Amino acid sequence: MTALRDELAPLRAELLSLAEGLAQALGSAEWTVDPRRIPDWHPCAELVRTEDGARLLIQQERLRPGRWWVHGVLPDSGTYYYRHDIDAGEITVTRAKTGAQVARDVQRRLLPVLDAAVAEMSARQHRHLTDVHEVTTVARRLKRVPLTTGQAPGEAKRRNGEDNVRTLRWNQGPGTSWTSPHAEVKISRARFSGVEITCSHLTPDMAEAVLRALTASLPAAVPVAEAA
Repeated sequence: MTALRDELAPLRAELLSLAEGLAQALGSAEWTVDPRRIPDWHPCAELVRTEDGARLLIQQERLRPGRWWVHGVLPDSGTYYYRHDIDAGEITVTRAKTGAQVARDVQRRLLPVLDAAVAEMSARQHRHLTDVHEVTTVARRLKRVPLTTGQAPGEAKRRNGEDNVRTLRWNQGPGTSWTSPHAEVKISRARFSGVEITCSHLTPDMAEAVLRALTASLPAAVPVAEAA
């Protein structure tokens, strides 16, 4: 193992030199080399963009050792469902090129794809957080109905992006029995816009309570005569 590590030492040094030259050519104030990302057994170098944490990963191609493989990596700050299926871009270049030459290839062929990927990830994050806020707002209104039960999403649901759905139940709390009339309401983001509320097993009284809770904070309607 030690012999293999020593054998790869020149490759690690070459990667570090290329990464430093690439960072300088792209702008040392915008890109920095992360020396922790140059492991012993599978050498690769990584540049981190200061503005948003996007990265460039540089490795030797396995089947064509005379070429570098450079690909974009989305910021670590985005959870997997924000990044899922987004192409962050990749290119290959000959190892004969200098850092400045590789930088020109990166700027022309890779960064436009990476920038678009970062923008898409940010848009997904914004949409998801908006959905969570709207669903939570509706759930908070419905919890004003007496004998409402329902828990906020746990850490696992937040981690998996399932915190934009809430389920509430009525007449299943203290002082009730399994024979008591009970209702269930699922609150989720509608497919195209707004919030979707799906109710089941509501009695007329429960339906009225739900409507009162949903409309309690809405402005009162202006009579037609006054509006005229």
